[in-house]
Amino acid sequence: MFDQNNDVIVDELTDNVCRSLGNGKHTFFWLDVWIGGVSLRARFSRLYDLSLFKESSVFHMSHLGWGVDGGAWRWRWRLFVWEEQMVGEMLLLLHNVILQVDKADSWLWTLETSRTYSVRSAYRIITFSPPLVNLVPVVDLWHKDVPLKVVLFVWRLFRGNKRKSASPRCPR
Repeated sequence: MFDQNNDVIVDELTDNVCRSLGNGKHTFFWLDVWIGGVSLRARFSRLYDLSLFKESSVFHMSHLGWGVDGGAWRWRWRLFVWEEQMVGEMLLLLHNVILQVDKADSWLWTLETSRTYSVRSAYRIITFSPPLVNLVPVVDLWHKDVPLKVVLFVWRLFRGNKRKSASPRCPR
């Protein structure tokens, strides 16, 4: 598993990535952080446990309807009063969400003004972090929400190969 130093680096990198909601087709309603700074699964864990649509996208939930009697609210069993109050809280949170039909969901890298990932800014963050002591198991690097170029950069860094490529087009 990760040691404490690697946890710090991973936290620093993931803390600088955020989700920009567009049409909602590639953002998980419950699992991704897309509203309120925390995933809806974390904020409303009881409702997540009861939901029949655990892996639905924001688009799908919106299409089903997330109003008071919307089709998105299908539960394993009838809710208690306190659970219905949690649904009310969530409805307030969702009240002003407007999906942008012509815009895809995207990831934003907050360390660049362009909001696009760069190895340079990631390298800067990592070099100011504590030194790496142990290698990270490869299995822990591969995560669906992390762009491939970020995974490859971190993987090469942990293996001690900070060069991006051996291509003749890339000067050393």
